[in-house]
Amino acid sequence: MSNTNERIAQHYGSAGLPDRILAALKRAGKDLNALTVEDLAPLDQFHTRGLAATRELLTVAGVRPGMRVLDVGSGLGGPARVLASEEHCHVTGVDITKEFCEVATMLSKLTRLDHVTDFRHGDATALPFDAGQFDRILTMQIQMSIANKRRFYEEIFRVLKPGGRFAFQDIMAGPGGEILLPVPWAIGRESSFLMSIDALRKTVEEVGFQIESLEDMSDEALAWRRRQPAAAGLAPSILGIHVVMGEQFHVMQSNQVRNLEQRRITFVRGAASKPKTVRYAADQQAVPGRARGDAERRRMLPLSSVPGVM
Repeated sequence: MSNTNERIAQHYGSAGLPDRILAALKRAGKDLNALTVEDLAPLDQFHTRGLAATRELLTVAGVRPGMRVLDVGSGLGGPARVLASEEHCHVTGVDITKEFCEVATMLSKLTRLDHVTDFRHGDATALPFDAGQFDRILTMQIQMSIANKRRFYEEIFRVLKPGGRFAFQDIMAGPGGEILLPVPWAIGRESSFLMSIDALRKTVEEVGFQIESLEDMSDEALAWRRRQPAAAGLAPSILGIHVVMGEQFHVMQSNQVRNLEQRRITFVRGAASKPKTVRYAADQQAVPGRARGDAERRRMLPLSSVPGVM
């Protein structure tokens, strides 16, 4: 494992995590013999806007029953369980943090979804699958922890079936300067690898994807963050991401609010497809991105429409 991967795994992993989660569920009055995905959502939807964001991304992905889906950076398995239970498909998760994979497997057993989910300890830049295995691939806020962006997107492209779709929610570098630290994905700058939206688009297209949509979700992310207890100076609820991240999470949460307010970061949600006929020639040209012309979408990108994108 590389030094970067070791830092990431150490940042998120900690001894006794399964016991802490079970104890928090019991304190919250949850019945461990009858857990639902909604019961777990405050702590296993490990991303901004939680369960709502997960369900919205599944709509963007266009998941259908019977599909085989991969969640890269699957965390505690929250999105995978929502997907398996609500869309009736099989979901595989991959995460660099071994403890997360163990907890994800435990929670799937407790929710009786272990027959339609499985979780593997692995590297997002070296996915342990043959080419063309998955109908859909999801990622939720992991690219900022990955230094080799091109390799990351190449691997997603490789294991996706021709004609398949890749859907993502990500945190991007904004025009407001260096981020305030710590943040949920990094204590120091050596562990944070934010990229601009322009760089995202360029890289995703260069590896062969056709971008279908990019949507700026920064306002929604900020509104949600401001509603969280830590942002209001209140004690956290019994269930929450602080159970996993520990005592520093309230500082991370406050910094996320400030980073969004000062446009040091932006949030984007998008989808890209792998052509049904894949050209692997060295001179393959990128296909220009296509924004869906839905007037009800809040801020579909054309990247030039994002204020301050460099």
